[in-house]
Amino acid sequence: MHAVCTDMIQTRISNRLIVLGLALGFLFRFMTEGSKGVLFFVVNISIPVILLYLLFQMRALGAGDIKLFSMIGAFISTKQLLRLMGLAFFVGAMLGIGKIIYHFIFLKTERGTLTKIHFSPAILMAYLMIIWR
Repeated sequence: MHAVCTDMIQTRISNRLIVLGLALGFLFRFMTEGSKGVLFFVVNISIPVILLYLLFQMRALGAGDIKLFSMIGAFISTKQLLRLMGLAFFVGAMLGIGKIIYHFIFLKTERGTLTKIHFSPAILMAYLMIIWR
């Protein structure tokens, strides 16, 4: 929740928050699963970086969003992480469509105007859907 608030206000996600989350995720994995948990930790924090790097290079996704996926991956299973990522993109698309409708129909913004969305709320919504499932 803190990541979403800072992203919405400052358009960035704090590296301190990410590092704290990764450290807690590492401890959680180690305490609950031992050395096997450390392996899952490394795999899960690497998956978003590997899969989303191209989107970052294309400036379609911010580095903070990828780090946020990695931090969440430290706490959940690989299967949940992959579901989370797919669902977050779906939710983000729905938010983007909503923003386009709002800007172009209600505000009468000109066509071709760049509209961006903050992706962290989509990540949060997807996370809550995965966890509450």
